[in-house]
Amino acid sequence: MSPAPSKPRRRIVKAGLAGAAWMILPPGLGIEPPPQSPPAPAAPPSIPTGHSHNDYYRRRPLHEALDLGFGSIEVDVFPVDGDLLVGHHPAELTPDRTLDRLYLEPLLARCRAAKEPTTGPRPAGGRLTLLIDLKRDGERALEILRPALKPLKPWLRRIEGERLIDGPIEIVLSGSRPMDAVASESNRLVFIDGRVEDLDRDPSPNLVPMISSAMHSALGTYGITGLNDAALARLEALVTRTHEQGRRLRFWGHLESTKVWKGLVTAGVDHIGTDRPELLARWLRANDPRCGP
Repeated sequence: MSPAPSKPRRRIVKAGLAGAAWMILPPGLGIEPPPQSPPAPAAPPSIPTGHSHNDYYRRRPLHEALDLGFGSIEVDVFPVDGDLLVGHHPAELTPDRTLDRLYLEPLLARCRAAKEPTTGPRPAGGRLTLLIDLKRDGERALEILRPALKPLKPWLRRIEGERLIDGPIEIVLSGSRPMDAVASESNRLVFIDGRVEDLDRDPSPNLVPMISSAMHSALGTYGITGLNDAALARLEALVTRTHEQGRRLRFWGHLESTKVWKGLVTAGVDHIGTDRPELLARWLRANDPRCGP
């Protein structure tokens, strides 16, 4: 004779807090947890003080720095046969590596894909400075650059009738700077990278919005062991003078170390240059209050 089938066991679940009633639930039935809200999306990184030096050497030129949240990117160009070819030396130049292809066209695509028309290419918003180092023949390079920038005009910080129109992208020309040609234009899409001696002439910040200098010529050191007291005193004076004129400050040609970065950040330098963007991004997120997550 077969044994009688056993009855399904009932589970006893306590409803509520201690001392509350007990409920008998049928098999397989339980209390489902309350619905969970989806996790908030991570905020896009914002590293406005990060400056990607010689950005075209990255595995993903432009995109790597933008995805890290950097606020400025530097690219070297040579005018060659009607194009601006990207590279630091003439031997590096190839016809397929143009400023248009590596930078201007991808910037335009990012701007058009942005949710808001004024957002621009940086995921966290804010301005991107594209520093274009003209390695030779600045006036010829400017002639080539003018029409190339026109598709980006709605997003460019620019001068119209001597009035400053803000925008999420700023084009600054360095190196062989066509200062007089740019200054003579009442409508323009570019600005000029100044030098320390330009502070004596005090041109309009609407022409020269930033000052760049080799660290050794300005501070008397390459930062090999950090910044000593004399260098820090010169640095603080230069930052103060630059900011009083409404400009930003950047250095090149210095050792990359946390000691140097700390000195630059503490003094308020606006653009911290690097050839190691991921490393600098991590350090700035942790140590520069101007930077976000």
